[in-house]
Amino acid sequence: MHKVFITRNWHPNAVNLLSNYFEVKVWDKSTIPTTEEIIENSKDCFAIFTEFDDKINSEIISSLKSLKVISNRAVGYENIDIKLANSLNIKIGNTPRILVESCADFTMGLMLDLARNITFSNRAVIDGKWISFNQTPYLGTDVYNKHLAIVGLGQIATAFARRAVNGFGMNVSYWSRNRKPEIESELNLKYVDSVNELVKSCDYLSVHCALTDETYRIIDKEQFQLMNNVKLINTSRGQTINQDELINAITNGNVESAALDVTDPEPPDYKSNLINHPKILITPHLGSGSKDTFNKMAEMAALNIINVFINKNMPSEVIL
Repeated sequence: MHKVFITRNWHPNAVNLLSNYFEVKVWDKSTIPTTEEIIENSKDCFAIFTEFDDKINSEIISSLKSLKVISNRAVGYENIDIKLANSLNIKIGNTPRILVESCADFTMGLMLDLARNITFSNRAVIDGKWISFNQTPYLGTDVYNKHLAIVGLGQIATAFARRAVNGFGMNVSYWSRNRKPEIESELNLKYVDSVNELVKSCDYLSVHCALTDETYRIIDKEQFQLMNNVKLINTSRGQTINQDELINAITNGNVESAALDVTDPEPPDYKSNLINHPKILITPHLGSGSKDTFNKMAEMAALNIINVFINKNMPSEVIL
């Protein structure tokens, strides 16, 4: 019987689906499997079911002679050596679309949190600083009619922009590698042809671009210096911003506060300045982390494997 290795013990629904076709082996430790452990557990496997932080490198791919599918329970796939996999006719699957609305909801939640100092004021309450009715240390900023700038206008960013415009009356501008005239028309968005120009006049800045060579630290010292009291949200990948320069930007007043659902590295050192900064909210990569979305992504990752096995098209195949 053909075999599949799943790198986390999180997905009983996916295991049940795969078990109809395969012998399924599930990693049952709390630690992330190493390169050597993935190779050892994936010997003779038809497929491996991975998470975005499993580094499926050339050593793994070259060692698994029976491997036909790598199915990543994530939208991104920068954790996989795609070129080598393609050269060996190994199919790559991912799980887009399913998480769009959950991620957009979460991004909106982060923006509202920053706007009204929700976490910041809650920390003060926990620390015993709420001793009388005094709102002045925690006064926030409205969202209605404010200027939101978006870096990267993919599906998640579009869903977020729709919430910002239709639900909160925000004025939204964006930069994207490819201009989106239809979305501009629908939501009355303003296209800006450079990130530097985009960040100059916004109240809120939300980063949504995929991580590529072009977008690595797309928000860096130069961009931070152009900002004025901006509230920054990053739900893309940690490497799209320079975190050291973010701290400097908060000190200098270019950034008022930041909410990061992704960091570099991930997770960061809990003793770091980033974690302990009073004006930075960090969440543990939860953008897609609703129960329904989590389970649906696992099912899609399983179906990517099953469909290859039964000679059908994958629900989502990464083709470069």
